[in-house]
Amino acid sequence: MEIRKILFRKEMKLVTLLLTSMLIATASATIYNYMFLNANIGVEGMTLTWELGADNATAGTQIAGVTATLTNLKGPPNGTRVYGDPVRLKNTAGSGSALFDLVIDDVSGDTDNMSSIVVRLYSFNTSAYIQNVTVWNVSKGSDANNLSIPAGHIWRFEWEISWKAIALVTDSVTVNLKVKVPA
Repeated sequence: MEIRKILFRKEMKLVTLLLTSMLIATASATIYNYMFLNANIGVEGMTLTWELGADNATAGTQIAGVTATLTNLKGPPNGTRVYGDPVRLKNTAGSGSALFDLVIDDVSGDTDNMSSIVVRLYSFNTSAYIQNVTVWNVSKGSDANNLSIPAGHIWRFEWEISWKAIALVTDSVTVNLKVKVPA
């Protein structure tokens, strides 16, 4: 009889351990529900595109997709140089105006020796003056907001560079402008 009692105790311990482990496993198990998001990503056609202006060779204009770079803008010490048409912005939409902001993102370098940098916007289609954007004049200028180019129109960006008399030929300033287009 004692053997039976010992076996019964062992069986009860085993059953207790099994029940305890099942209880622990059930309590610690987390149930997940899954949701899925699949995306097919393509390339968007831009409504605004950069184009070379008439002064592109002098200004060193380079265009790569949505980035236009002017690599050779210069001005004399104590003087002003104007680049009348180094780069243009075109609304390629078949209809409707393209809205955008011209944002002065950064002006850096030898700005202490710089008098001013002004970008003037003109309609290439109508020769109408649109707006001045003072990029630098003692400090960074203000953005031009809510600009609107009609469909098929082109605007040229005229650059006016003025250095102080103390400017050296080794001085340079880097300007980063952004054309901010609502999606």
